[in-house]
Amino acid sequence: MAPVQSLPVVREATSEAGQRLPTWFWPVLTVSGVAVTAGLLYWWLNPSPSPSPSQTKSQRSAARPEKPGADGAEDPEEELPQDPFERAVSLKNKGNKYFKGGRYELAIKCYNEAIDVCPTHKEHDLSTFYQNRAAAYDQLENWDAVFNDCTRALELNKRYLKAMDRRAKVLRKQVRKLQSADGESVNKLRMALEDMTAVCILDGFQKQEYLMLVDTILKELGRVEAKIAIRDRQPGFTSHHFIQQYFQSFAEDPIVKLLAKNTESDSDDSPEDRDNATGGFMRALKDLKDEMYEQVIDHCTEEIDQSGAHVNEAKLLRGTFFILSKQPNEAFQDFNQVIEDSEADVSLRVNALIKRASLYIQQCKDPMKDPELSFADFKQGQDLDETNADIYHHRGQVHLLIDQTPKALEDFNKAVELNPGFPIAYVQKLYTEYRIASTSDNKSEIPKLIQQFQDAMEKFPKCVETYALFAQVLSDQSQFDRAEDVYQQAQKVDPKNANILVHRGLIALQAKGDIEGAVSLIKKALEVDDKCEFGYETLGTIEVQRGKLKEAIELFDKAIPIANTELEMAHLFGLKHAANAQTTVSKRFGISLPSPMGE
Repeated sequence: MAPVQSLPVVREATSEAGQRLPTWFWPVLTVSGVAVTAGLLYWWLNPSPSPSPSQTKSQRSAARPEKPGADGAEDPEEELPQDPFERAVSLKNKGNKYFKGGRYELAIKCYNEAIDVCPTHKEHDLSTFYQNRAAAYDQLENWDAVFNDCTRALELNKRYLKAMDRRAKVLRKQVRKLQSADGESVNKLRMALEDMTAVCILDGFQKQEYLMLVDTILKELGRVEAKIAIRDRQPGFTSHHFIQQYFQSFAEDPIVKLLAKNTESDSDDSPEDRDNATGGFMRALKDLKDEMYEQVIDHCTEEIDQSGAHVNEAKLLRGTFFILSKQPNEAFQDFNQVIEDSEADVSLRVNALIKRASLYIQQCKDPMKDPELSFADFKQGQDLDETNADIYHHRGQVHLLIDQTPKALEDFNKAVELNPGFPIAYVQKLYTEYRIASTSDNKSEIPKLIQQFQDAMEKFPKCVETYALFAQVLSDQSQFDRAEDVYQQAQKVDPKNANILVHRGLIALQAKGDIEGAVSLIKKALEVDDKCEFGYETLGTIEVQRGKLKEAIELFDKAIPIANTELEMAHLFGLKHAANAQTTVSKRFGISLPSPMGE
């Protein structure tokens, strides 16, 4: 895996009552006298799922205790009022009794009659009849009828929270029934999101279940859109700087070692000799050295097609660049062939296993639940060569990702033990020790770790990861001035590192509330690297904070196509749709969205 990129520090949103709010609500919204503020946007709540019922609703209905008339026969007829409206209300009340008794077909019949006789100008009451009938259809799992009745109820009363809530839920059920990532699923989830966003705003953010449902829909919508986008997108390289950082995250990469060896021998060759390097793989190595990354895949393919002397090396390098050009399926094919070739050099097979492990974890719907394939590859690599430090370093990254911090520390310790001069593994070890200390009662260790980070900067002065992680620790300790100084040192070490400028912008915002300074630094980052996804995403969240939802959506749109993984893309789609939903709902209900930053 490439080095884990840290996320900005986020202030948690709360209502006036102190209730925690999901961070997809950014502006200050005043609805029914309730003011809500939210900090910098980061949508990732991971609410605990509700337990799945062991029976369907129809099965539960069948298991109810028998009541009078439970055989489907109607109760004895009651005399109904002659006035059409009073008659409709009586029929509705009769339907409600049937509903409470689990006799849903009879309830629907009563609601039908109520709708037929109710005067058309009684729109509020008619909307209630439609919503009640939708509830009965819901119990019978007639999702289309539920959707149609909720929609009709909302046409009659656009602020009807029950109808919006029910329609959103049935839309999700329809999507689950479709079981496909397509435009129909996206449209249904968008409507569900807008309905629940409206419910939350009009309800004054009082019910936690509504807030959690919006968060769930955002994740579902993001995943569906990301799956479609990943499936349809064209290959495209990440920035040159990211490619260099990716290779630096390996200490034992056989291709990098071969490149270093060839570079030493090339120093004795004439320029003509170097330009006339024979074989596709040797030309690909030269491309790698000269940062002509766009030519690497073609030259590796040439080596493979001609059955040259370095076919497995070419497959490993081509697979690596398939990752870096967002072609994961092609990368899997190359890595599989190297791994399955028992005659291939062990170092090639181990490196392919590590990279395939990272692909598996990137493609998990939920890395917290589905890391098995990734860990199986690390184990296979360990069985082939237990002395390879890269195995432990990259497995440690996965353990950090899934919040298995003690196991991550074990892996980083092993990587450093095997290769004491591996700077990224060393500082990741320090950072993991800091995380453990800061979340336990062992706070006395933090000053010692800060000193060890200071020593690491002197020990590894050219490793920008050392500065970046140290600055994050200092920021977490509210030592903002010192963190800014360390980030500036990092920038001198690696002037092309746009992420450093983004982090400096976040320091300016967090420490001083300097919005303009933060925006200026992040825009500068995007000038340094126009493929800095982190920059677009962070600037988008700030624009949302400033109430500039249109600009925020444009920034998220720029970040989405350059996201490296489906998980990252799903997250970005979630941010975009949260902003879109708030914009749509505010227009629909005439609610202004003032900026919480006071602009």
